[in-house]
Amino acid sequence: MNLYIRNNYVQMKILIFFRRSTLFIALLFAFISTVKAQIEVSTLAGDDSRGSLVAAIKSANTEKAAPDKPIIIRFAKDLVGEIVLSMDLPVIENHISFIGNVQSDGIPAITVNGSVNPAIHGGIGGGISPGFRLFFVTADKTVSFENLVLTKSNQSGITNEGGTVTVKNCMFTYNLGIGREHGSAGAIQNENANLTVVGSYFFYNTGGVGGTDGGVGYGGAGCINVINGNAVIINSSFIDNEGGFGGVGVGSVAGAGVIMVHNGNVSVANCTAAGNFGGGSIVTGASGGFILIRGNMLILQSTIVDNLGGAGLGGFDGVDFCSGGIHVLAGTLTLGGNIFAGNRNGDFKASDIESQRSGEVHSLGHNLYGMANVKMDATGDVKGVALKDVVATNSEGKYKAEITSGILSTIALSADSPAKNQSIAITGISPVSSDDSNAKFFTDAWTNYSSLLQADQNGKKRAANPSIGAVED
Repeated sequence: MNLYIRNNYVQMKILIFFRRSTLFIALLFAFISTVKAQIEVSTLAGDDSRGSLVAAIKSANTEKAAPDKPIIIRFAKDLVGEIVLSMDLPVIENHISFIGNVQSDGIPAITVNGSVNPAIHGGIGGGISPGFRLFFVTADKTVSFENLVLTKSNQSGITNEGGTVTVKNCMFTYNLGIGREHGSAGAIQNENANLTVVGSYFFYNTGGVGGTDGGVGYGGAGCINVINGNAVIINSSFIDNEGGFGGVGVGSVAGAGVIMVHNGNVSVANCTAAGNFGGGSIVTGASGGFILIRGNMLILQSTIVDNLGGAGLGGFDGVDFCSGGIHVLAGTLTLGGNIFAGNRNGDFKASDIESQRSGEVHSLGHNLYGMANVKMDATGDVKGVALKDVVATNSEGKYKAEITSGILSTIALSADSPAKNQSIAITGISPVSSDDSNAKFFTDAWTNYSSLLQADQNGKKRAANPSIGAVED
């Protein structure tokens, strides 16, 4: 090989190597850009020491992220136990995904504890107990929580102010809402925001006091407040929660035991709500289950039993005692395939579904209920059912809740329940949305969780003629 040919050969090899190297580097950078940044929590310390949850959030807030490429905060695989906070968790100012571990029994391995003293837990005590705040999500941030126990927060387990929050397989226990003009929820406060809750359990959370300055106000819901926002709640259980005390001004309303909607849109499917209490008020008590103050609510294939409404002394639109199951002050409530039984108002009288004159209630059919002051005569609607005839009860005649898998507490149907194989498929029903700006959120959620909607709350596939309520036979 002469020198000219040899030089050309060497130049060609260098050029090929350079091109391949450039391609490799480009591919490497492309791969790196698709990998989500991860931060590990390696200690149960409740302060901002290295490896703690507090330090992880502070670090994640400084990273570059996008809604579809959030910073992932994972807990070490061998980490099991409680993170007992000695300070508030940092405000979340980035797109973050919190992913915990699950133990063999399906219960999350990590508990985040805000150190509230449960001895003074109660509706009128919401927000005045010592302790620390758990998660606070700021506007326009996309944040998810999976496989965590959130307990004893002194300002809601999660506060979502303008973000998009998803909660999966989480437990909320002994959380308190704070007192203010409109008290916040015990478990999740969702304001001007989007919320999706899937497969989660809410037990003994209490809403905050409303109208704390002595004026008009609403007590916070025991579990979830939706204020000028949207929420989809699927396959979740709400047991023994309590709404907050309402304000003293005319027009004040106490907090609902489960969910309170202030000018929002909410869809609920395959859920259980039992043994919850509505808050009391100088003016008007609240429902033990759900209260719609203004907006739209859709409830499908759910079991809502043995909830007790709160009492009020002054009344609102001629009503002193709020329904035990669902109460509509204003807005539109749509029901399909639900069980309402054993719910009572603040006067301990049977009351499953109530509506004020400015509220509307529409039935898609196949609802079982004991007592309602609204017209419910669509196909399959049955009035006058008793708790013991519809769902499983104990020796005292109270509902019998059992955990059959994972963290969810559900209530089986009674042996001869009229709910068996008498409902309708809910997958084809459009979720609630009041305008085009909300439609995508609801449609996406319904699509993403369509497989869950085809099964009952325990994961059992629905029959061709499904049963009414949250669980199949």
